[in-house]
Amino acid sequence: MDGFLELLQKGGLAMYPLLFLSLLSWAVIVERAINLFSSNYRSKTLKDLKPLLASGDIEGAIKLLSTDRSYMAGVLTQILQSYRKGDGKKEEMVRIIDLELSLLVPKLERNLPLLSTVASVAPLVGLFGTITGLIKVFSAFAVANPEQAMMLLSKGISEALVAAATGLAVAIPALVAYWLFRIWANQILNRLEEEAFEAIRVLQ
Repeated sequence: MDGFLELLQKGGLAMYPLLFLSLLSWAVIVERAINLFSSNYRSKTLKDLKPLLASGDIEGAIKLLSTDRSYMAGVLTQILQSYRKGDGKKEEMVRIIDLELSLLVPKLERNLPLLSTVASVAPLVGLFGTITGLIKVFSAFAVANPEQAMMLLSKGISEALVAAATGLAVAIPALVAYWLFRIWANQILNRLEEEAFEAIRVLQ
């Protein structure tokens, strides 16, 4: 704890906004990881659903999907209800899939703009700390007392380096997490789309 406080002091004023940005980014990372791991998007009944669809048992398929609380089950239920009403044209079913998946995108990518913002802003805040540190370095040359000048010089260099390193240390995990979660979200969407179209092919 003492080392952490000492690091805050060495980095100057820039360390406080960097600390806030770091806490914010890690809060988003934890929230997204928990959400994507625990959320029930894919249907677990697709394997049992295919024989029902192939045999034309739409009522049985809808009843089976009613026991599945996944997001995909809700999409398939809408498709089958549309099919049962006589609106089972391929274009209509594709429209339902596109609409439902487009509504899912904001849920999958929630708070990701915050990670992108942290990744962009943190290096700039670190650069600000570097500049303030360099100002202290140059001000050391104006001091007549050699001991005081060396102290200011050492403090300024330390502040510049610590602030720059901390800015990168905050930005890099945020940027990596941003792209990992984007890829993860796209994989979920692609898999859901594949499952939906697979069901349509069996149905038709």
